[in-house]
Amino acid sequence: MPLFFRLKRPIEATADIVALTGVTGYLTYIWSKVDPVAAWGLAPYLGWLGFATYLSAGTGYLNGWDFSDKETDAPVDRGSGAGTKYVNEKSD
Repeated sequence: MPLFFRLKRPIEATADIVALTGVTGYLTYIWSKVDPVAAWGLAPYLGWLGFATYLSAGTGYLNGWDFSDKETDAPVDRGSGAGTKYVNEKSD
């Protein structure tokens, strides 16, 4: 998550989650030989990783794999959010 949300690096984030999905898929395969119930216990996590991979790749693709132009500078306001600016927000 830090690669995608904090560092705004969608290519690396997608590669990372693809690798995590692959390792988890392999773990599920290995555990299916040892304990089928444990392998089925990993199925929801594997499903979630597949969906998260889809979201990461889709968001990256639709934004041209570049998030640098999606933010504007705004003062940090930890309170009510009154100083928050969003993309394409018109000033008053």
